Amino acid sequence: MIVPLFRRELRSCLLPTAIVAAVTVLYAGVIIGMYDPELGESLALMRDAMPELFAAFGMADQGTTLLEFVVNYLHGFLLVVLPLVLAAVLANRLVVRHIERGSISYLLAQPVGRSRLMLSQAGVLILCLVLLAAVLTVFELAVAQAMFPGELVVMDLVAVNASTFCLWVFLSGACWAGACALPGISAARWAGVSVCSAFVLVQMLSGVGDGLSWLGDATPLALLDPLGVAGGEAGAVAGAAVLGISGVALLALGTAVFARRDLSV
Repeated sequence: MIVPLFRRELRSCLLPTAIVAAVTVLYAGVIIGMYDPELGESLALMRDAMPELFAAFGMADQGTTLLEFVVNYLHGFLLVVLPLVLAAVLANRLVVRHIERGSISYLLAQPVGRSRLMLSQAGVLILCLVLLAAVLTVFELAVAQAMFPGELVVMDLVAVNASTFCLWVFLSGACWAGACALPGISAARWAGVSVCSAFVLVQMLSGVGDGLSWLGDATPLALLDPLGVAGGEAGAVAGAAVLGISGVALLALGTAVFARRDLSV
């Protein structure tokens, strides 16, 4: 890792990370605040009136505990889409923008290997995701304790967010691999996020009707089962591990391809 470069790039990535974190905790606070019997009845009526819409956004089941409520209304859609947006923005900022502007030539002129250079950039991406997960977890615990003392088990929420973080690593790996490996600027910028968006759309379609339910098993998102991880289910833990390992493999693949690319700079 190149420490000076890491610090400089981290400073440039903190703003988009802070924006996504602010939006994420805002939604988290609203959803935790909805854990109320009266609002729960209203949500149940809305869900009964529009079951396909709620199912498409991963909100088909309200759950009976605060943890289940948070997972069903937050982790099914918002905590997939918002981190995906952040991953796409950071991959573009850390890789594609340098190539587009030609500033990559200054980075490559440094007396370090390309792999070490890109590992520093990838480290910034992962650290930003870690910061997002940490802020989200602390905020959820604080709001839950303030509004519903004793309703949320700390280790269960940590397990849920850790499994979701594995999904974030996978999504980031896909964006990173596209940014590093594809030669065209547009392709490098949009390929990874487009593939991940397709996964999200397919997952949403799987909840629209019974005839499309099989689509839910056709994407890597099917490996994510936060409540199963919190419950210690071996299959759920294995699924989260596969997502995390696959994400790291994609990050490594993108870095390796970039190290051998013929760049016109």
